[in-house]
Amino acid sequence: MDTENEITETSPLDCHELGPEGLTQTQRHLIAEEPLLIAVGGKDVATLMCTPGHEVDLALGWLITEGIIGSHAEVAEIDYRRDDAWGNIVRVTPAQDAPWESRLTAHRKVYTSCGICGYEAIREVAACLKPFDQPKGRLTRAAIHDLAALMRTGQPLFKQTGATHAAALAGLTDGRIDPESLIVREDIGRHNALDKVVGHAVRAGIPLASTLVMLSGRLSFEMVAKAARAGIPNLTAVSAPTALAVDLAQRLRMFLAGFVRGDLATVYADPEALHSESAL
Repeated sequence: MDTENEITETSPLDCHELGPEGLTQTQRHLIAEEPLLIAVGGKDVATLMCTPGHEVDLALGWLITEGIIGSHAEVAEIDYRRDDAWGNIVRVTPAQDAPWESRLTAHRKVYTSCGICGYEAIREVAACLKPFDQPKGRLTRAAIHDLAALMRTGQPLFKQTGATHAAALAGLTDGRIDPESLIVREDIGRHNALDKVVGHAVRAGIPLASTLVMLSGRLSFEMVAKAARAGIPNLTAVSAPTALAVDLAQRLRMFLAGFVRGDLATVYADPEALHSESAL
């Protein structure tokens, strides 16, 4: 079984920079973009456009955050192959009696290739998610800003190209992040970046119920729903949430914070998750 994609993630390009003095020659790095086919039980389930690398984590994370696979225990085998004629393929063999086909049917009923479609679909997605039952004071202010800083330092592809999103995940101990559990992943897709950290965490046996996740992009309804399906109760981002995302987070009793920049942040849902001495 292949475990890594050896394709270079960036490539240099000779180009020109336009400034006050006109055009000057320069060089920029471009991020790679490739299709990844995910097949489950011999059936093609989805094709994702993604940044090469961590394909198994991406596929497993996608299946979990989309609600098709319930846990790592429902996977008997997962195999990555690169087909020179087609591209990258991850084939998943479900464990016996895993109800993935019924979940896939439900998933396809409410999703299109562009995401959630219509208020009825939104209501159906929300109805399938159970509210979290998490303790108060489970997070410190330091945890939020420490994870944001660690995510920034873990984005080499963004520094090279400016073309990637990132997600960072870390376990929590006494309200602070555990640096040894830190996972940072980059991808051209913000959904893919989240799926990659979830997939890695699941394979590493990290309990997602006691983690904090940081995203580089906005907090949309889909991103909150994906985190909730994975069992992540604490979600933060450097950008803003949508009204629908805040509504979902509040209904699910998730901690949701945006605009995590410098030493500031805006808490949109479950402020009681913060330790009393760590109010933002």
